[in-house]
Amino acid sequence: MPRFNSKTQLSRAKLEQLYIEQLLPTAEIARRLGCGETTVLRALHDYGIPVRSKSDYRLEIPREELERLYVENGFSEDEIAQWFHTTQITISRRLIEFGITTRQGGVATQSIRPSVLSVWSPELAYAVGLIASDGNLDSDRVRVEFVSTDRELIDLYCEALGLDSIHVGETSYKSRKPWYKVRISDRTFRNFLEKIGLTPAKSKTLGELQIPDKFFADFLRGVLDGDGSWYIHKSLFGRYQYLRVELSSASSRFIKWIEQKIIELGGMNGIWRTRSLGRYHYLTFIGKQALELGRWVYYAPDVLALSRKRRVWEEIQNRADLRSRQ
Repeated sequence: MPRFNSKTQLSRAKLEQLYIEQLLPTAEIARRLGCGETTVLRALHDYGIPVRSKSDYRLEIPREELERLYVENGFSEDEIAQWFHTTQITISRRLIEFGITTRQGGVATQSIRPSVLSVWSPELAYAVGLIASDGNLDSDRVRVEFVSTDRELIDLYCEALGLDSIHVGETSYKSRKPWYKVRISDRTFRNFLEKIGLTPAKSKTLGELQIPDKFFADFLRGVLDGDGSWYIHKSLFGRYQYLRVELSSASSRFIKWIEQKIIELGGMNGIWRTRSLGRYHYLTFIGKQALELGRWVYYAPDVLALSRKRRVWEEIQNRADLRSRQ
C-alpha cells in the first residue's frame, strides 16, 4: 500500500473544501484520506486554518444538508447524529430550530399488507433471503432496514413485499457508489422475521432459519443476490471457461446450514472454506454443480432475481445447451 503523502494529499485547497465548505470533522477527513487525525490537525495549523471546537461544529450543521438527510433520504435523528459526529439531542434541536417537521420516533411508518405475511410465497421467501444478507433488524424491535448499492435490488425487495410507494433514501459519495436504503417500521413484520430466526446484529450470529423447503430455492436466490457472486472463471491457460458461484458470510453456522439444505433439497455439492483467520466463510460451487444450482434457483423465467447475476448463469447455460445439440 503506498505511503500517505501529506504534501500532495493534504493541500490547502483540499482541506478548505473538506473542512470549511463541507464541514467535515477532522476524524472523517482522516478516514477519507487514509491518514491519522493528528496529521490533519497539524496541516490545519500549518495552513493557519482555525480549528473548530466540538460545540462549534454542532452549531454549524447546514440546514440544507440536514433537510436532505432527514426529509429526502429518510434518515433517523440517530443516524444523522452519527453522520455529524454529534448527539441525537443536538440533531433534534436543530430540526426544531430550522422548522423542519419531525417524524414520530424519527421513523416513517410503513406497514406490510397482511396478505403478504399470511402465507409463504416465492416473493416473501426471496425478500427474507435479501434481509438475511443485506438487511438489518434495528435494536428498537420495530424497524427493519434493507441497504444496497444496487438500485435494482432495492426495487426487487420492494416488489417482493408489495411496497408500491415507500420512500427510498439515497446517500451519494464522490468516489464511491451511492447506497440506497428502505426502512420499514412494522411490528408485525418484525415479529415475523424474529420468529423465523433473524435477530439484530445478525452478521456473526445468523444460523438456521425456519424457511419451508418448498420455498428454499427462492430464499437462496435472495441470499445469493445479496451476498453471492456469479462469474465466469477461466482455466489456468484460458482454454476453458466455467461457471463459479460463491456465497460469503461472517457466520459459519449460516453457511453450513445453507450447504446442508442445498445438498438435501437440490443435490448439489459445494466447497466450504474460511478466510481471514476464520472471520469470513465461503461456500463455492464450480462447473456442473454451479450450473445445476442456477437451474434450481432460476426455475422459471419470471422469478424475482437480480438481472446481472442471472445473465451470467444464462450465458454459460446457453453454451451448455448449444454443445448438447451439436
